Amino acid sequence: MNDFAAALRDLNDAGIRYVVVGGLAVIRHGAVRATKDVDVAVAMDRDNLTRIAALLERWQATNPDGTPLPRADLVPLGALALRTPHCLVDVLSEQLLPAPFDEVLARADLKKIDGVAAPICGLADLTAMKRATGRGSDELDLVRLREAHGELPGDRPA
Repeated sequence: MNDFAAALRDLNDAGIRYVVVGGLAVIRHGAVRATKDVDVAVAMDRDNLTRIAALLERWQATNPDGTPLPRADLVPLGALALRTPHCLVDVLSEQLLPAPFDEVLARADLKKIDGVAAPICGLADLTAMKRATGRGSDELDLVRLREAHGELPGDRPA
C-alpha cells in the first residue's frame, strides 16, 4: 500500500526544501497515469541535506529491494531510490532540474496530494525535465500532458 500523503507529510514536517516531480506532478497537471512512488527534487544546501539524512534515518530507509543503503549521501547530479515505511521515494539532486532550485520552487504550484500540501513542479519545468531524459516513459508522459493541455510550454510550432 502506498501512502504518498504520509511521505509528503514527513518531508514537510522535517522542513525539507523539495519540489514534487515525476508521476505525481504529471497527475497533478491533469494527465491520467499511475505511479508507484514519490519523486522529489531537493535543494542541495548543507542544512537541507542534514534534514534529509535525519529523515532517512528516522524512516530507516533502504534500497527499493529492502537491502541496506550502502551510502545515503545525495551527491550533485545524483539520486537516491528509497523504500520507506510509507512508499517508494526517489530523491533527486537539484542539479537534475532544468533551472536553479529556488527558481523552480518559486514557479511551483502548492497543491494537495491526498490532503497534504506539497510544491508541485510547474508545467514548463516539468516538461523541460521530461524532454531532457529521452526515456520512453517520459515521452509517454509528454503525450499524456499534451492530451490534458494541448500545446505544452517549449513545444515547437507544427
